[in-house]
Amino acid sequence: MSVAAAARRPRAGRARRTILVALLLAIAVVLIVAEGDTRHAEAQLARAVVAMITPGRAVASGSIVYFGIGTREVTGLSITTLCSTTVLVVPLVLLSVAVLGVTRARSSRVGLGLAVGVIVAVASNVIRFGTAAWAYSEYGREGFDLVHRYLGSLFVIAGFIAAIVLVLRIALRESSRTRISDAAPRRRGRARADDARRSAGTGGPTISSAMASEASPTDPLAAPLRRDRHRSGTRPGRKDRR
Repeated sequence: MSVAAAARRPRAGRARRTILVALLLAIAVVLIVAEGDTRHAEAQLARAVVAMITPGRAVASGSIVYFGIGTREVTGLSITTLCSTTVLVVPLVLLSVAVLGVTRARSSRVGLGLAVGVIVAVASNVIRFGTAAWAYSEYGREGFDLVHRYLGSLFVIAGFIAAIVLVLRIALRESSRTRISDAAPRRRGRARADDARRSAGTGGPTISSAMASEASPTDPLAAPLRRDRHRSGTRPGRKDRR
């Protein structure tokens, strides 16, 4: 690989990350500006959940979900700005931008983590709307206030924290390919460190185990050494005591 090709690859990676960061920032801006349309779409999702757990039929009009249609009482559940999923999704998008800017996490993993976090946040909020409507149909205004203001809020906070954790864990998790490619340099580094320690302990250089294993009993350089040992009756490197 040429030096020019190696230099183009990091530049291409930085360019892709820059484009992704700009795209995520644009998405955050669009979510804030088009917050009303986001609440309309969220009302459609909430209607499907409310229709399953409340008596009668449920329809969505704008950001209001009407339920109990066909019964004695029809109630409308309004999704306000502070209750919308926008206040949950925008921080997740900005968190992903920060991960891309500060860490070396792969762009694909950051995108996957953001997608999973958004799904968890949206599902938590829609479930809160559904349970609030069910509590109203079963226990009246007191049940609605209990679920919407306290239990539902705690549930959404827990879902938002879980979404943040999922974004970070998925985005910052190293792939198995990266761990395998890094294993060989670590093993070589440990082998060099072991050789250095043995050399320091014996006061002289040593040979590695790989080089030692290459020596063979039939080595022509070792044969004269063995013959000389049998003649003199001494070991190589020691003084003859005879």
